[in-house]
Amino acid sequence: MNDVVILIPAYNPNHRLIDLVKDLELSGFKKILVINDGSLKKYQKVFLELEKISSCLVLEYSENKGKGYAIKYGINYYLENLKNAYKGIVTVDDDYQHEPDDIKNIALKLLGNQDSLILGVRDFKTKGLPFGNKFGNKLTSLIFRFLYGTKISDTQTGLRGIPNRYLNLCLEANGKRFEYEMNMLISFIKNKKNVLCIPIKTIYHKKNNTMFNNVINGLSIYKALFSEYIKYGLTSLFAAFIDIIIFTAFLSIFNNLNANFIIIMGTFTARIVSAFVNFNLTKYLVFKSHEKSENLLVKFYLHNFINMIASATLVLILHNLFPNVLETIFKVIVDTTIYIVGYKIQKKYIFKA
Repeated sequence: MNDVVILIPAYNPNHRLIDLVKDLELSGFKKILVINDGSLKKYQKVFLELEKISSCLVLEYSENKGKGYAIKYGINYYLENLKNAYKGIVTVDDDYQHEPDDIKNIALKLLGNQDSLILGVRDFKTKGLPFGNKFGNKLTSLIFRFLYGTKISDTQTGLRGIPNRYLNLCLEANGKRFEYEMNMLISFIKNKKNVLCIPIKTIYHKKNNTMFNNVINGLSIYKALFSEYIKYGLTSLFAAFIDIIIFTAFLSIFNNLNANFIIIMGTFTARIVSAFVNFNLTKYLVFKSHEKSENLLVKFYLHNFINMIASATLVLILHNLFPNVLETIFKVIVDTTIYIVGYKIQKKYIFKA
């Protein structure tokens, strides 16, 4: 294992970290970086013991900044001091949740797959795991697959093999704490980089995190997971607000005309204006597409034209079925449904993000 560096971010670690580093050295790893992420003074004895291990180098800073920051700190050190002597990094959690044999296997896969991010994925069907861990992981994986079109059964694994060529991409990923690992995955998927999932043993140690910390960490991960969808939702809501205002104004101005005609023309007029606003917000703020606008605009307007026909038709049908209900209510319901489907269509077929 002379060609791979182990990187372990550590915050208030216990004796398991010492055991892990010693076992990794016995497994053949010659360079192990441990990042002391501002641990409390009472844990300094752990780092003092680590410094006695010949293969281990401890890097530290005084203030706790988060797991993501620690990983980036280690990557920066590696790029400045070690890159030319090694072919990549394997990140490992500090609580011995990964077996040395699995870590070694990920390192070997890394050496043989220099164009891929290697993930050590756990089997959450293993008996004895808390229900919350199983459910949370399953839900996160399903949401990730829906939003980003890639099946990853363990999105929060800390065991990752990263070749040199992708380390700068890892540094560009947002986040300083637990959300960083999710942002890293999203960055790889959005940049169309290969992700290789390797099964590993599932080991569970009960942690001392408070319920408050677990909730905060969970929220930060889901915020990262939904970041693109949230921006898509906000831009769509803004465009929808414009759409509804124009549609309602159209009905008020031409209320003396045939209701069916007003609904159709009001829908068309409102959609043409709001679609132009939505296109620019979606292109530049959500999917950050670099393709020329004229190439995308035709597909975007075709997509919106189909949506417009569907919206007008469905609102018209609902109006005729329930003539005493305000048409705007029907439009909100119909357009919300179209919006949910539209996210996947725009992402995959129009902006190809």
